[in-house]
Amino acid sequence: MRIAVILNGISLERRYFYRKVVPMLRLVYETEVFETLSRNDAFSLASKAVDSHYDVIIAAGGDGTLHQVVNGILKGREGYKNLPALVVFPVGTGNDFARTLNIPSDPVKLMQLLQKSEPQYLDVGEVLYTTDAGAKDHRYFVNVADIGMGPQVVKKVLNSDRAFGSAFTYYISIITTFFTYRPMVVTARTSSWNWQGKLRTLAIGNGGYYGHGLCIAPEAKPNDGILDAFICGNVSVLDFIRYSVPLKKGKYIHHREVFYKNTDAIDLDSEKECLIEADGELLGKLPARIQITPLKLKMLLP
Repeated sequence: MRIAVILNGISLERRYFYRKVVPMLRLVYETEVFETLSRNDAFSLASKAVDSHYDVIIAAGGDGTLHQVVNGILKGREGYKNLPALVVFPVGTGNDFARTLNIPSDPVKLMQLLQKSEPQYLDVGEVLYTTDAGAKDHRYFVNVADIGMGPQVVKKVLNSDRAFGSAFTYYISIITTFFTYRPMVVTARTSSWNWQGKLRTLAIGNGGYYGHGLCIAPEAKPNDGILDAFICGNVSVLDFIRYSVPLKKGKYIHHREVFYKNTDAIDLDSEKECLIEADGELLGKLPARIQITPLKLKMLLP
């Protein structure tokens, strides 16, 4: 079996990965490690790994690395039948998809997974969004796409020099966004329900967690053909902070401005410019459509 590892080159756990994980892989499998050096490297490296006919691609990083690897595997190959199996090894600052599926950062369990696991097939979401130039583009996602505060946090992180590390930068960006973001009117339309109002955040989940451990879809299953919507309307900053504690514990929030919905497709529009992100990657802005695709992602899972 030939394995390509796409490793987040700025991860603080990079040295650990080379010291503990790579030697174990190379004892058993033909393994090549490809490091990301800039923002979109994981996409191009994963695409090249598919063209080179690797059997397995390991996304060693956080949700952003995983997002790019998924798109590198799938984009332009929607009709392919024999794509490599994907494995997630969480070494990034945000590992919310790994949290949903209980994927550990454990080299021994990784080896057991490669030796014993049969591939499973997970749903793939798609975001059709508007670019800054006003054109239309699309991106696949496997965990969560959202609008509101989330994209603003991602934008702040991208504009930072991250001098004190990605995790510190992320948390500072969350805090500043809490107190600077002003809810705007957003319209959400589906085939079975509609919503309009001032919005703090709207997250559409294939997985259950986003934002470093906030559980917005406690019952989400990434293979049920359904997207879970979490709508947090005109909630005060203090309430949002207060409810972040039960969210991290996987509990439902009971508030007149918080709603849980299901759909297979949702159309989003806004009165002012509203950004959209998926799996920690800033995509573009509204209007946008988020939907489940007919595609399936082949993965090795615990």
